[in-house]
Amino acid sequence: MRLITLLLLMQYYIYATPVNKCVSIDKFSDEQKEIIAYAYNYGKKHNLGFTLAAIAWHESCAGEYRMNFADPSAGIYHALIPGVIKRYQMLKDTGFNRNVIGELLIRDDEFASKVAIDELLFWHKVRDGNWKDIIKSYNKGYSWEKNDKLNEIAENYYKNIKLKKEILEQYIPKYLSNFKLKKREPMLANFNSNNTNAIARKQENEVIEKIRKLEVAVLKNDSELIVNQAKRDNKAIISIYNINEEDSIIHEKTITLKPLYISK
Repeated sequence: MRLITLLLLMQYYIYATPVNKCVSIDKFSDEQKEIIAYAYNYGKKHNLGFTLAAIAWHESCAGEYRMNFADPSAGIYHALIPGVIKRYQMLKDTGFNRNVIGELLIRDDEFASKVAIDELLFWHKVRDGNWKDIIKSYNKGYSWEKNDKLNEIAENYYKNIKLKKEILEQYIPKYLSNFKLKKREPMLANFNSNNTNAIARKQENEVIEKIRKLEVAVLKNDSELIVNQAKRDNKAIISIYNINEEDSIIHEKTITLKPLYISK
């Protein structure tokens, strides 16, 4: 009887033990490689392609683990949910709003990527283009400057991103430069909640509409006339994609307005 119980426990342990999918990039699944290629293509117009891909690798293991309840953070790049809410000053930091933003970050790679790019561009300006300080600030904001423990954490984060970036600088041009990206339907542009509660669903849509009005304008081109109209409407242009002759989806450009950060 004891032997049977032991065997059952061993079998349970084998199946219950999480599998570490964040191994060498050579062992990534096609889905993980697609996320790396997507992040690279999204960021390269800002000369942040390898950086964004490295963050996606480090933070979510290229899309495998999209939620960290301890922070809380979510999405491919593990954006800090309270920090994202701060960006939209008309939103209150409530449990409900955190759930909506978390769902957006997890399900909408476009939204998550825009949040990450905006964050990196913000710190690029603050840190005068110093890449090391940009990465440390992406992780710990201003806090690492005056706190030895937080500086140590930010320094280790920088070293991890730097190492992954160096690997990707060799790997992406060789293996992922023409990787076929899947077609994505931005959830933010056409929010479809699975919530069965009519009141909660209405509240979700109100949150999404506030973000959409401030942030998103899908434009066919970036002529001065159209861009100026988007600015007057308090909107920003998110990613524009084209399909090349090989039917691969190629990220063409992203134009954004300055996000509503709250000063330190």
